[in-house]
Amino acid sequence: MLGLVIGASLIIGFVVASGLIGRETRRLSRQPRQPVWRLDEAASFVESELPFDEAAKTDPETLRSLLRLHLNELQFKSSDDQERGFSDPSQATQNLYREARASKIEVTLPTVEAIAAAHLRYLKGIGALGTTQTQG
Repeated sequence: MLGLVIGASLIIGFVVASGLIGRETRRLSRQPRQPVWRLDEAASFVESELPFDEAAKTDPETLRSLLRLHLNELQFKSSDDQERGFSDPSQATQNLYREARASKIEVTLPTVEAIAAAHLRYLKGIGALGTTQTQG
Protein backbone atom coordinates (compact mmCIF):
# COMPACT_ATOMS: atom_id res chain seq x y z
CA MET A 1 0.00 0.00 0.00
CA LEU A 2 2.86 2.38 0.84
CA GLY A 3 4.46 1.60 -2.54
CA LEU A 4 1.22 2.49 -4.31
CA VAL A 5 1.02 5.88 -2.54
CA ILE A 6 4.68 6.66 -3.35
CA GLY A 7 4.20 5.61 -6.97
CA ALA A 8 1.04 7.73 -7.32
CA SER A 9 2.74 10.77 -5.79
CA LEU A 10 5.70 10.38 -8.15
CA ILE A 11 3.37 10.17 -11.15
CA ILE A 12 1.38 13.21 -10.00
CA GLY A 13 4.61 15.16 -9.39
CA PHE A 14 5.89 14.24 -12.87
CA VAL A 15 2.63 15.32 -14.53
CA VAL A 16 2.57 18.65 -12.67
CA ALA A 17 6.25 19.35 -13.46
CA SER A 18 5.73 18.45 -17.14
CA GLY A 19 2.76 20.81 -17.33
CA LEU A 20 4.69 23.68 -15.77
CA ILE A 21 7.71 23.15 -18.00
CA GLY A 22 5.49 22.97 -21.07
CA ARG A 23 3.69 26.17 -20.13
CA GLU A 24 6.95 28.08 -19.57
CA THR A 25 8.40 26.73 -22.80
CA ARG A 26 5.40 27.99 -24.77
CA ARG A 27 5.56 31.37 -23.02
CA LEU A 28 9.26 31.79 -23.78
CA SER A 29 8.89 30.65 -27.39
CA ARG A 30 6.35 33.42 -28.02
CA GLN A 31 8.76 36.16 -26.96
CA PRO A 32 10.78 37.81 -29.73
CA ARG A 33 14.44 36.91 -29.87
CA GLN A 34 16.63 39.53 -28.21
CA PRO A 35 19.33 40.98 -30.47
CA VAL A 36 22.92 40.41 -29.41
CA TRP A 37 25.64 42.77 -30.64
CA ARG A 38 28.93 40.96 -31.22
CA LEU A 39 31.98 43.04 -32.05
CA ASP A 40 33.59 40.51 -34.39
CA GLU A 41 30.33 39.91 -36.24
CA ALA A 42 29.65 43.64 -36.52
CA ALA A 43 33.19 44.33 -37.72
CA SER A 44 33.06 41.68 -40.44
CA PHE A 45 29.63 42.90 -41.60
CA VAL A 46 30.70 46.55 -41.68
CA GLU A 47 33.97 45.66 -43.38
CA SER A 48 32.10 43.84 -46.15
CA GLU A 49 29.65 46.74 -46.57
CA LEU A 50 32.25 49.52 -46.82
CA PRO A 51 33.19 50.94 -50.21
CA PHE A 52 36.62 49.77 -51.32
CA ASP A 53 38.33 53.15 -50.95
CA GLU A 54 37.01 53.58 -47.38
CA ALA A 55 37.86 50.01 -46.43
CA ALA A 56 41.40 50.49 -47.70
CA LYS A 57 41.90 53.44 -45.34
CA THR A 58 40.66 51.58 -42.26
CA ASP A 59 42.60 48.98 -40.32
CA PRO A 60 40.70 46.38 -38.24
CA GLU A 61 41.56 47.92 -34.86
CA THR A 62 40.38 51.36 -35.97
CA LEU A 63 37.16 49.82 -37.26
CA ARG A 64 36.52 48.04 -33.96
CA SER A 65 37.23 51.23 -31.99
CA LEU A 66 34.81 53.23 -34.14
CA LEU A 67 32.13 50.57 -33.78
CA ARG A 68 32.49 50.66 -29.99
CA LEU A 69 32.29 54.47 -29.99
CA HIS A 70 29.27 54.44 -32.29
CA LEU A 71 27.43 51.89 -30.18
CA ASN A 72 28.16 53.88 -27.02
CA GLU A 73 26.89 57.02 -28.71
CA LEU A 74 23.67 55.25 -29.70
CA GLN A 75 23.17 53.77 -26.24
CA PHE A 76 24.06 56.77 -24.11
CA LYS A 77 22.97 59.76 -26.18
CA SER A 78 22.17 62.69 -23.94
CA SER A 79 21.27 65.78 -25.96
CA ASP A 80 17.81 67.31 -25.52
CA ASP A 81 16.85 66.91 -29.19
CA GLN A 82 17.63 63.21 -29.17
CA GLU A 83 15.61 62.65 -25.99
CA ARG A 84 12.60 64.26 -27.65
CA GLY A 85 12.92 61.87 -30.59
CA PHE A 86 14.62 64.19 -33.08
CA SER A 87 17.79 62.84 -34.58
CA ASP A 88 20.04 64.48 -37.15
CA PRO A 89 22.23 61.85 -38.84
CA SER A 90 24.85 64.40 -39.93
CA GLN A 91 25.12 65.73 -36.38
CA ALA A 92 25.47 62.18 -35.04
CA THR A 93 28.24 61.49 -37.56
CA GLN A 94 30.05 64.70 -36.62
CA ASN A 95 29.78 63.78 -32.94
CA LEU A 96 31.23 60.35 -33.68
CA TYR A 97 34.03 61.94 -35.70
CA ARG A 98 34.83 64.35 -32.85
CA GLU A 99 34.79 61.51 -30.33
CA ALA A 100 37.09 59.44 -32.55
CA ARG A 101 39.54 62.30 -32.95
CA ALA A 102 39.44 62.93 -29.19
CA SER A 103 40.29 59.25 -28.68
CA LYS A 104 43.35 59.69 -30.93
CA ILE A 105 41.87 57.64 -33.78
CA GLU A 106 43.20 58.83 -37.15
CA VAL A 107 40.18 58.74 -39.44
CA THR A 108 38.48 60.99 -42.00
CA LEU A 109 34.89 62.20 -41.89
CA PRO A 110 33.79 60.27 -45.04
CA THR A 111 35.18 57.08 -43.51
CA VAL A 112 33.26 57.71 -40.29
CA GLU A 113 30.09 58.35 -42.32
CA ALA A 114 30.50 55.08 -44.23
CA ILE A 115 31.23 53.07 -41.09
CA ALA A 116 28.29 54.59 -39.19
CA ALA A 117 25.89 53.89 -42.08
CA ALA A 118 27.08 50.29 -42.40
CA HIS A 119 26.89 49.82 -38.63
CA LEU A 120 23.30 51.07 -38.61
CA ARG A 121 22.48 48.54 -41.36
CA TYR A 122 24.03 45.81 -39.19
CA LEU A 123 22.00 46.89 -36.16
CA LYS A 124 18.80 46.89 -38.22
CA GLY A 125 19.71 43.46 -39.58
CA ILE A 126 20.02 41.90 -36.13
CA GLY A 127 16.85 43.63 -34.94
CA ALA A 128 18.47 46.06 -32.54
CA LEU A 129 16.97 49.13 -34.27
CA GLY A 130 13.43 49.78 -35.32
CA THR A 131 10.20 48.29 -34.11
CA THR A 132 9.93 44.67 -33.10
CA GLN A 133 7.09 42.49 -34.24
CA THR A 134 5.39 40.38 -31.63
CA GLN A 135 3.87 37.08 -32.57
CA GLY A 136 0.25 36.87 -31.63
